[in-house]
Amino acid sequence: MTTEAAARELREELGEIAAIEGCAGCECLLAIAAQALADLRRLPGDEARDAEADVRLLLAAGGQAPHGCDECDPCLPVEPYRRFRAALAAAASSVGAPCHTGDDQPDAAAGDCPGRGCDGCN
Repeated sequence: MTTEAAARELREELGEIAAIEGCAGCECLLAIAAQALADLRRLPGDEARDAEADVRLLLAAGGQAPHGCDECDPCLPVEPYRRFRAALAAAASSVGAPCHTGDDQPDAAAGDCPGRGCDGCN
């Protein structure tokens, strides 16, 4: 999964969770959203900017009426954030190694390459 796809998926899933009654102000969601915001700021691309804007809105809305954890099992925001971090780790490990072959090579300059300019994309 590319970092762009990971950012899009995280944005969508956190938005869905925030729409659940009782989740918007949950300290768990707000903590994960704050960490996600820090991660998104370091990513290139339009999708990361869009995700960053949506997470900021989620934090602002949740900050209006924050509350403690209701101890949901499973905690809904944990899994989407875990997948997002795994995608970032996979992208980081591919830096410097060829990750694309054939005619379907993305535009590395536009941030479409998870390796951000790897040998396979040059």
